Amino acid sequence: MNDAFDIRTWFLALAPLSYSPGPANVLFAAMGAAFGFKASLPFLLGTISISLIQTALIGLGVGIAANQSRFVTVALNWGGVLVLLYFAFRFFRAEVANRAVSVPLSFREGVVLQILNGKFLLIPTVMFSLFLDPGSSDMAQVLGLTGALAALTLSANLLWVAGGRVLSSVVEEEWFAKVQGMIFGTILVATALWIALS
Repeated sequence: MNDAFDIRTWFLALAPLSYSPGPANVLFAAMGAAFGFKASLPFLLGTISISLIQTALIGLGVGIAANQSRFVTVALNWGGVLVLLYFAFRFFRAEVANRAVSVPLSFREGVVLQILNGKFLLIPTVMFSLFLDPGSSDMAQVLGLTGALAALTLSANLLWVAGGRVLSSVVEEEWFAKVQGMIFGTILVATALWIALS
């Protein structure tokens, strides 16, 4: 992996993005609250299956680009830092999200949501730009990072589905959005600085 790679840095960079109450996670909470864990699983499996494919493809593309030149490697690393700072800024301005769902969503709807989920596409792009070793962009490294991100994403999604009733009532509170935004924003700024200075 990249010289700057360390599991703590990886987790601090990606956990706030994965666990934050964005549109998909709030939808998972609403599904869990309205329909229960079991009825939410097809939708969850649809999103996870597509995220695995998207992440691996992004990893292979970043690896190829990074191997082409040192400039691309440096640009990807600084691009990742800037994206973390952008998300930190977004967290600092957090608001309560809308979570209306009337019927359980299907596997196919999970696939469609994941294909159109621009926020998620940035997460593996940030991950690979910061943590993929450009000198060794072998398939094992891409698959390892893909699996790690899938586990992190799945744990976040399961938490939102399982805790849907409790979490959805708390997330609807304006004060929670502000506090959560400050905490996650601060973590992302600190992580971006740590990566930029290392």
